Amino acid sequence: MRPVRRGFLILLATIAVLVFTLSATEAAEGKVVMYFFWSEGCPYCAREKPFLNNLEEKYPPLVVVRKEISSSSENVRLLQKMGEEYGRNVRGVPATFLGDSVWVGYKDKVAAEIEEAVQRCIVGSCVDPMVKLNGESEVQEKTTENSNQTLDVPFFGTVNLNSMSSYLSTALIAFVDGFNPCSLWVLTFLLGLLIYTKSRKKIVIVGLTFLLITASTYGLFILGLFSAFQYIGQVIWIRALVAVIAFSFGLVNVKDYFWFQEGISFSIPDWVKPKIAEKFRNLTQKSHSLPALVGATFLMALGVTLAELPCTAGFPVVWTGILNTQGVSGSNFAVLFVVYMLIYLMDELLVFGTVSITLQSSKLQEEHGRSLKLIGGTLMLTLAVSFLFAPQLMTSLVGSLIVFGAAISGSILLALVRKTILPRLETNI
Repeated sequence: MRPVRRGFLILLATIAVLVFTLSATEAAEGKVVMYFFWSEGCPYCAREKPFLNNLEEKYPPLVVVRKEISSSSENVRLLQKMGEEYGRNVRGVPATFLGDSVWVGYKDKVAAEIEEAVQRCIVGSCVDPMVKLNGESEVQEKTTENSNQTLDVPFFGTVNLNSMSSYLSTALIAFVDGFNPCSLWVLTFLLGLLIYTKSRKKIVIVGLTFLLITASTYGLFILGLFSAFQYIGQVIWIRALVAVIAFSFGLVNVKDYFWFQEGISFSIPDWVKPKIAEKFRNLTQKSHSLPALVGATFLMALGVTLAELPCTAGFPVVWTGILNTQGVSGSNFAVLFVVYMLIYLMDELLVFGTVSITLQSSKLQEEHGRSLKLIGGTLMLTLAVSFLFAPQLMTSLVGSLIVFGAAISGSILLALVRKTILPRLETNI
């Protein structure tokens, strides 16, 4: 199991370096500050969110301060006061304040007017709406989670921290999702059989074909989920449903850490594994022409992906639900989707590359499977709770780190319970 363990440590160290070594620098003076009031379950708010995200990327001086009103009476009072200052009786959202202008509602004409106002403010100067209200700026005092900060990332240039939370949560969810015990069991079993053929060519052809088909099928499943959420819209009961699904998957995975494959378990059933093993043996041991070998691998990979889908579906449901809540769509989703799939595949490619070079492999042991399920389960539990009760956490870099930090702490605590407390209780009994 050394290649898998080594790959896990390397990837974990890489993400830690990316998260904690990038230096954040505040944007230069000359900021254009916009206030955007929105509410959960508001379809027009959901439409305006990606538009404002694109504006921030297109115009770096722009800072959008986002205020959610359904869970904050303080934000409701601020909206009313700001409306009075602008001479408007604002009774609905979305409400957007910029310079001396205010827009209530959202449509294509409003979007065009907002962008024109942003351009004018960048060329000229526009007063910060909060300064207009009480003489003090939230952005200047850095008391808002939406302060305009940037990260200088090698090869990618400057990244706005306003959208960094989406990339961070995508990277970490994909990373944990990639270490799925079902997927790794199939991959390590297949590679273990291929080693006996002593043919690197066969290992490369079968291995890459298998990874390509499984990743493509999984990617189509994720795209289908996201499209469904986009079609349904940002509805509160959808958020509740996603949270319930994530919480259920999390509980079952944590249960598997303590009582592996007892009762309900999102794992490949034991009665299916011998059939998969027999198919793989036939695939690797019999002599096949190259086209026949690729075709057989294609069919096997497709069948295995469908068989293990219940084991892997939890994280895509949560991830697409989070992006839908944040109003991510279009090109932003496309980039995040590519990031997700690349990181999801990274661990398997590392294992595959190691086996291809060394011609050595080992099977995924039960204890490793337990540990992977514990990490995945606690992360899904924390994501479910935050997604349902504090969705604003996942819209900021610090909030995302808090959620994932809570998952890591929970994993360590549960591991200590199983390793130390439960044996003592059994001994006393």
